[in-house]
Amino acid sequence: MPLLGNTLEIFIYKLNIAEYFKDIQSKYGDFCEIQMGSKRLILVSNGDLAYPIHTSSVALSSKFLYRDVQSSGMLEMGFETSGILSNRNLDEWRINREFFERISRSRNFSIMLTNKTYEMASDMFKLWDIMINEQQEIDLSKWLEKFSGDIGVTTATGIPSYAVLSYFGSLGYDYHDYIPASERELSLKLISIVKSVFKTGQWFNLVPSFIRHAPGISYFNSKFLQPIKDAEILLHEIIQKRRTKIDSLSEDASLPSDFLTLLLTVNTPRGIEVPSYKSLSRSLSDHEIFGTIRDIFFGSFETVTTAMCLVFYYVCKYPSVKSKVFSEIKTIFGHSNPSNSLYDNLNNLPYCDALIEETLRLHVLLPYFFRSNSEPVEVGGYLWEKEQTFLLHYQRINVNETDWIDGEIFDPERFLRNKDSERSINARKANNKGAFSTFGGGARICPGKAWAIIEIKILLVAVLMRYDIEFANKDQELDMFVDASYHCRELKIRLKPRMQEA
Repeated sequence: MPLLGNTLEIFIYKLNIAEYFKDIQSKYGDFCEIQMGSKRLILVSNGDLAYPIHTSSVALSSKFLYRDVQSSGMLEMGFETSGILSNRNLDEWRINREFFERISRSRNFSIMLTNKTYEMASDMFKLWDIMINEQQEIDLSKWLEKFSGDIGVTTATGIPSYAVLSYFGSLGYDYHDYIPASERELSLKLISIVKSVFKTGQWFNLVPSFIRHAPGISYFNSKFLQPIKDAEILLHEIIQKRRTKIDSLSEDASLPSDFLTLLLTVNTPRGIEVPSYKSLSRSLSDHEIFGTIRDIFFGSFETVTTAMCLVFYYVCKYPSVKSKVFSEIKTIFGHSNPSNSLYDNLNNLPYCDALIEETLRLHVLLPYFFRSNSEPVEVGGYLWEKEQTFLLHYQRINVNETDWIDGEIFDPERFLRNKDSERSINARKANNKGAFSTFGGGARICPGKAWAIIEIKILLVAVLMRYDIEFANKDQELDMFVDASYHCRELKIRLKPRMQEA
C-alpha cells in the first residue's frame, strides 16, 4: 500500500520496533530504506555509515543539528518547541543545552548527585536487610525502577520521592509512618506520568498523523496525549512554587543544589554564571526551564533503570567480573564507609567504567534514534537533500562485525587501555569513528551521559561494598521487553551481607 508504506508491518511485529528493524537489516543490509507513510527513513547500521552523523567534527556534525525532520507527532507532544531532546528552535536548543551541560557538570551538582545517590541507596539497603533476614529474594528490576525514579525526582526537582518505600509497602511491609501523604502522592504521580509518556513515544514518532486522527483511532491519540498535558501542568506548578520559595528567602540564605534550583538561579547573584550561546548572559525563562526539566524526566528514568539492571546482570553472570569489580572497589575504598570519598574517587575506577561501557555497548538502551540533516550532505556515498531522516540502528551498530572484533562477546577489558590487547585497540578505533553509540554522537549526543554514569557507578560501589550478589536462579537469563527503549522485566537475586572488618 503506497500510502502506508511499511507502516502496517510494525503492527505485525506488535509494535516491537527493535525486532522489526533487526529483521530489516538482516534482509537488506546495513544501508537500506523504509517508508513509513509519507516519511522516508534511511536505516544506518554500521559505524562507517554513521560517522558523518556521529563525528565530533564541527564541519560535519553541524549539518545534523536536528533530531528529525519536522514531525506532526512530536509537535503534537510539544517536544519540537521546547527543551533539548527534539527542539527545532536551534537558538533555544543551544541555550538550553549549554545551561544543562554547565549545570550538570558543575561541582555543586555533581557532589549533590553523588551524595544523594549513595544516601538513597543506603536507605534502600535497610529495607533489603529486612527482606534478607526473612530469606526473601530481591527482584532488582522492580526495586531499581523505583530507585531511579526517586533519584530522578529528588535530584532534578529537590522534591522528596518515595517510590522505593511505597514499593516496599506493596510487598506487605508497613511503611506509612515514614512518609507524609502529600509528598508521597506528588512524587508517585510525577513518576507515573513520566512512565506513561515514555511508553507512547513511538506512537507519535512512527504512526502517520492521518492514521492517528482517523475515526475510531483518534480516541487512542487523545488518550496518549493526556499524560503529556498532565506533566506540563504539574511541572509548571513545581517550577512556580520553587521560584516563589527562592524569592521569599533572604539573599544570604543557602540554597539546595538540585537541578531545578540551579536552573532558576543561574546567571543571577545567587547562582552560577553560564555565558550562554551568542554571549547572551541572562537567566532562563519558565518555558526554557520547563522544557529542560521535562526532558530530564522523559530522557532518563527508564533508561537508567535498565542500565543498572544490565550491569548487575553481568556482575552475577560472570563471577570473574564480580571479583575484579569488587577488588577494584576494595582497593580504592578499603572496608570503610565510602561516602566521604566517593566523589573524589569516581574517576579512579577504570574496571567499573569498562564494565558499564561494555554492558551498554552489548545492550543498547535505545535500539534506534532519528537524525536529520539541515543541509545537503553525503552519507554512504550518496548526496542527500536536506531534511532526510536517518534512522541510526544502535542495536546493530554497537556489535557490527565490520567495526568490532568479537562484537557479540561480553568482554569489559576491551575498554581498558591495554596497548597489547587487540580488542582494546579495536574498541578505541570503533569509538573514534562513532561505532559505540549508546549515548548517540555528534551535535545531539546525550547531554545527560555523565549524570547517568554517576548514578550507575555509585549504586554499583554501594551494593558491592555491602553485599555479595548472585542470581536467585543460577540459570537466570535476561528477561527484557522493548517499546521506545529496552526494559528489564524481571531480575531476581539473592544478597548476602558482607562481614565488615574493623
